[in-house]
Amino acid sequence: MRRTVRRILLSVFLFALLAGVGGFYLLLQERALRQAASEARILLTSALAIREYTTDHILPKLSRLPEEEFHEETVPSYAAQTVFRAVARTYRAYTYREPALNPTSPADLATPFEVELIRRFRADPALDEISGIRATDTDRLFYLSRPIRVTQERCLACHGTPDRAPPAMVAKYGSTAGFGWRMGETVGIQILTVPLTEAMKGSLELVGLLGLGLALVFGVAYVALTLSLDAMVVRPLRALSSAASAASQSSDTRRPLPKSGAGEIRDLAEAIERLRTSLGKALVQLGGRGGSRGASLPGREGG
Repeated sequence: MRRTVRRILLSVFLFALLAGVGGFYLLLQERALRQAASEARILLTSALAIREYTTDHILPKLSRLPEEEFHEETVPSYAAQTVFRAVARTYRAYTYREPALNPTSPADLATPFEVELIRRFRADPALDEISGIRATDTDRLFYLSRPIRVTQERCLACHGTPDRAPPAMVAKYGSTAGFGWRMGETVGIQILTVPLTEAMKGSLELVGLLGLGLALVFGVAYVALTLSLDAMVVRPLRALSSAASAASQSSDTRRPLPKSGAGEIRDLAEAIERLRTSLGKALVQLGGRGGSRGASLPGREGG
């Protein structure tokens, strides 16, 4: 019985420990992803604000400069990416890019991973956002991407045909890259990455502390329960079994019965004590009757 109870307790404790730790880990992982997604959206909104500021305030002023020079600062994507490159010098996992399939600058050429995202946006014009987790050699990153679609005619002034583009831009970047864009076309994406490794490590540390705490609580509870069961159930039942076995095989009524244990065990001990007393009296009475019969037989023979 003791082994059976211990197996049951260990099984329950192990199941509860695994379920508790596993559920807590999944909860923390989900929480880390939600935080990363929220942070990415805030940063992407900041990038859009930089683009808007460049379009509304920088471009009108720099457009008054001589057309013989091309100023990259007038390009909204250049301004946003330059700001985030400065951020990435301190926080390397935070990146912002605006890659395209046919960009003007070679630095904005889409990688194979980014090309796949662009193709997904092209295949589904109603798709406005793609997010997920991407593993690198040194980190795990949460990425958030949105499509860059040609929605304004002024975009085609620089990316339609080379003859319409500013001569200074053509002279700097050439007449083969960054042209041929069409209205409504998905030409690239905005993609922002946020690190997940530290958040994941923090989740694992919390899960480890929780698992250690649960194991400690379960260990104390296991020892307390097994000792209690042994003192209140197992040993009293063993004594009762021994006394009942002795009473059934002989007239020994001297073996003590347990006075401790659970209430039901004590009630059972008292019942067995009464039964043993009754059995002893019955045996005495039967022995007396047998002696009387044996004594009368010689008297009859002598008469």
